[in-house]
Amino acid sequence: MIDEADPEKKLIPTMTTSLTTMANASELSLAGFSNTPSETTSESKSHLAEPVKKCIKVLEQAETDTEKFAALFLVPKLVKGADCCDKRARLHLVEAIGYSFLARMLRSKDTPDGCSPRMYQSVALSVLSCFVADEEIMTNASVLFNLPELLNIIGDADNPIFEDNLLLINDAYQVIMAIVSTPKGRQAFISNRGIHFLCEINVKQTFQCEDALKLLLNILTIEGHKCWAYHSGPEDFNNLLMKFCREFSILHDDQKFDLCDIIRTIIRSFPKSNFDDETWLPLLQKGLHDILFSKITKKQRDPAMQLVASVIEVSDFEWCLTDNAETQERGRFFLIILNLATIEVIMHLEEQSLDEIMENSELLVSCYYIIESAVSYMASDRLLLLDQRQRGQLYTALKNGFTSILGFLQELSVTLKEHTHHLENHQKKYFVCATIRILGAWLSEETMAMREEVYEILPFILTLSNETFESQKLAKLSMLPGRGSTDFSDFTEASSTMMQKQGKQVTPDTLRFLLPALCHLIAEEKSRQILLDMKIQEILYTYLSYHWTIFDSYKKWLDEQAVAEDDADVAEPFYMIDNAKFEMVNSKYAMTTICNILMNLVVLENKFVEEGHIFFHLLKFIMNTLPSLENNGEVLVLYGNLAVLGLLILQKHTRRPKSTDYSIFRYIQAVVRFLWDAHNCEEAREEEELVVSTPYIEHWNDLIDLWYLGMQVLSNVLGVVPWVIDFIVDSGWAQEIVRTLGKVRTTGIERGTLSAFEDFLCALVRGSPDVNEVLKDNGVITVCQNHQLKDLATALAQSDVARKKKISMEKKEALEKKNAQEKKEPKKE
Repeated sequence: MIDEADPEKKLIPTMTTSLTTMANASELSLAGFSNTPSETTSESKSHLAEPVKKCIKVLEQAETDTEKFAALFLVPKLVKGADCCDKRARLHLVEAIGYSFLARMLRSKDTPDGCSPRMYQSVALSVLSCFVADEEIMTNASVLFNLPELLNIIGDADNPIFEDNLLLINDAYQVIMAIVSTPKGRQAFISNRGIHFLCEINVKQTFQCEDALKLLLNILTIEGHKCWAYHSGPEDFNNLLMKFCREFSILHDDQKFDLCDIIRTIIRSFPKSNFDDETWLPLLQKGLHDILFSKITKKQRDPAMQLVASVIEVSDFEWCLTDNAETQERGRFFLIILNLATIEVIMHLEEQSLDEIMENSELLVSCYYIIESAVSYMASDRLLLLDQRQRGQLYTALKNGFTSILGFLQELSVTLKEHTHHLENHQKKYFVCATIRILGAWLSEETMAMREEVYEILPFILTLSNETFESQKLAKLSMLPGRGSTDFSDFTEASSTMMQKQGKQVTPDTLRFLLPALCHLIAEEKSRQILLDMKIQEILYTYLSYHWTIFDSYKKWLDEQAVAEDDADVAEPFYMIDNAKFEMVNSKYAMTTICNILMNLVVLENKFVEEGHIFFHLLKFIMNTLPSLENNGEVLVLYGNLAVLGLLILQKHTRRPKSTDYSIFRYIQAVVRFLWDAHNCEEAREEEELVVSTPYIEHWNDLIDLWYLGMQVLSNVLGVVPWVIDFIVDSGWAQEIVRTLGKVRTTGIERGTLSAFEDFLCALVRGSPDVNEVLKDNGVITVCQNHQLKDLATALAQSDVARKKKISMEKKEALEKKNAQEKKEPKKE
């Protein structure tokens, strides 16, 4: 379609042929994109400047690709050099050019004779780079569709073909940066494995790798875990860190400190993992060792401390304990890090106002991560790897740090009484919540130190923690699958995303981090009274219901996904499924901890529990939720906690469910199932030994105390809810206990387990005389003799005596009644 009548128009002889070829090749893949100006161009152009109108007219009147190509050279000069080209003008220009036309040029690798290689791509990118400020243009489907072409260009930047056209690569970076500045563009970039290209460019140090690194760090900061979800993501992550950590371990100039921030950003973007076996970790530790063991300024040390925290944040504390053999001193690196972190905390919290502290809040939060991990380490067996002197140093450093933290929170609580708006700033509140979180970690492990200071600050931290929970509760619940909207495709986005769309920012749920500490605080008289004054029982009931809703919603959604797993059109992305599992696990552990707190409260505050309406509501909640769980697998510990908590309330509370309430029967059935299924002799080698059942073995350390407590409390419940005895006998559990003990040899059962069974059988026998005969029919007399169950034998004997006495009394009453009747009747003549 070259105009042969006018030789002057034969600027690029092969233009028509090559573009026609491209059009045919891409016709199917670009179906739906129009090569003609959009209908929107019919909108009045009267507001446009005259140069823009002329350019648009030339583009729209072009009859051939060659003519339009020639007109493209006007666009960059017009857009960049004139003030007359506003956003609307730019949109009209790009519509006149045609997205499809630009797309075909981007996909063309042909080169007209006598022209530079990749000329069509170069011109297309030169034009596109003029519109990088326009999100509507950069996120157009045609532009996003050609992201692979842009990635291939920057990934192949060292190819000699680009030597004479370096501007092409620069323009490609400019366009990509504009694309990924938008959420839609980042999603397309990640979907096209853009992170893989950027990692390759940095590892191979391809031309303009500095731009690639800047681009990579920006995307990792915003999108985080999503970036590494592709197949080779973990491999690219490790290769990238290997490259930077090797440099980090070798360099001894200012670039070493710059690498701290680079490595930190990369590590924090990766899903939580254990990096102990990675080859880059020793190199990272060597570089950190060089910095932290040298005489450097605070400005140089701070990035290193933040890097340490980032590794701990996504991995664990174990890597800090592996010292270089040359140091000959185990734990030195660990103690240096901890001391530096605590000194940093003390220096800022004791000497600065909150406004001054906020200037270094990021560093302090990093120090918090280090200290929190050290607290967990202090409570583990790994502590024994340090000698006595080092353990003393560790504890002293931690105590000093938490003394400052308590003082800071105490002073803040006083300030807030006078200046209630002091924490309206989101960043300030976030930092205070981070401070409460680390204090919660300390209180969950250390139950003796600084108690009076803790009691004094307790109302403040609980109030603020509950406020953070309430502030994000509705947003979180509305994002659950099956709630709030009919489209749940993006339900896994954090609730903060939704709130930010509404112009708000969400503070983390700090109450979640305070739960382990409340287990200890509820057991202490003084702190328990403080908590009761603050209605802790109502807070915990609300929080338990909240986490059950999260747990149950994701559980049902995951069950649906399991059914749809083989259907490619229905199954959801892996990151959504992983997120759902994480939320389930988090809520499961939260509910387990809440149950522990409430059990302590019920046991220690009998009078308070007896009349408390909230505890009856709690019992009803458990009665309705427990039967929906299965007593196996990962929910077994939660199952046991709910079961035993319900029993404790049923025993203590003066108000009890009606016997006609079907939910109480289902609840008792679930309790019996939990206690019954814990042991059997079928899984023992010779069936003469009572062993813990296979599903329970993995969790038995968490279940053993629950099982003993459950057996004890159920025995007590039999005395206040008598119909439960008939239920247990009808279920066959009591008979099965006797038959099982009859099979087990005397040395084949632990004494504690045997005593629990004996006490339970005694309670059954004392509660109902009819149980006596049922147990005898199953060999209980022999069992008592073989296992020397004196209490049970006595209970059976007393039951026999009582039964015989009852029968004798009934006979006597019947005889007296008969005699009285005979006296009343007249004698027959």
